[in-house]
Amino acid sequence: MKIASRRTPFGDRLCFADVVPHQLIDIQAAFVRRLERDGAHRDDALTRSRRAVAGDLPALLRDDPHLSDVRRLFDWAVAQRDSGVLDADCLWSDDPALLGPPVGSPRTVWCMLANYPRRRPAPGERPAAPRGLQGCLKAPGSLTGPYDDLLHPAITEQVDPEMELAVVIGSRSRHLTEDDALAAVAGYVAFSDVGSRDVSERDNNRMDRAKGFDTYGSCGPWFVTADEIDDPHALRIRQWVNGEVRQDGSTAEMLHSISEQLAWLSAALTLAPGDVLSTGTPPGHGAVRPGDVVRGEVEGLGVIENKVAVDG
Repeated sequence: MKIASRRTPFGDRLCFADVVPHQLIDIQAAFVRRLERDGAHRDDALTRSRRAVAGDLPALLRDDPHLSDVRRLFDWAVAQRDSGVLDADCLWSDDPALLGPPVGSPRTVWCMLANYPRRRPAPGERPAAPRGLQGCLKAPGSLTGPYDDLLHPAITEQVDPEMELAVVIGSRSRHLTEDDALAAVAGYVAFSDVGSRDVSERDNNRMDRAKGFDTYGSCGPWFVTADEIDDPHALRIRQWVNGEVRQDGSTAEMLHSISEQLAWLSAALTLAPGDVLSTGTPPGHGAVRPGDVVRGEVEGLGVIENKVAVDG
């Protein structure tokens, strides 16, 4: 199941993606339509839909960590896609420019650092030993849609987008173990974790401000539930800048698995539904300039594309 966030005149709307060609199914509107088909009055159906279907992904997961009710609605919508029941009141165009970050407004965004080898070993060379886990908080306000501009601030010369696999937490979690950590994962999203190393150097090598600029967290185009990803440690990650490949790696190259990362992080933090963990990036990334177009893809999770624009 894929869930997108669509910007509309009525605010951001959660939608089922990849069901009807070139369109998104508004989840609340589909809930209303199903109730009406079952005989409910429209006013009552509207009221019940607002209570039953939260407006963003963290709230949706808080109410139903396994998304059981939403999945039943999704199955109904899939069955109705060719019946005409899902009319214009239930559908939005999938215009990329109107997609917001599918993760909504999470309480915590955490980015892993140095979780891939800095370079791939030469043939016959022994891979480098894993380093200790490292990471930093990323400002939730840095999150932006999958096709929004990446703003290049005037105070930096190093805007460095890194293509990553990000994990979305489903259930409130603390003290996870490596054995049970993946059970806390609701799904995954493609994530461009942008940072400015020169700003970090001026900030005594702290990464939080350097990774927290507006638009430094492009993600999407949709959230994909965990059941659709057979093995999150076997996904190809690629990034292009102006059509040229910069990154071409695999999540199999991680130095520390997702389970290790979640166990390490939850030893300190309580992870709430909708929280995001971005799991690090393969080698090959580098600085971009205004006018560049950055395109990234994580296998099974879709494509994001951001034009670099001058901030202000």
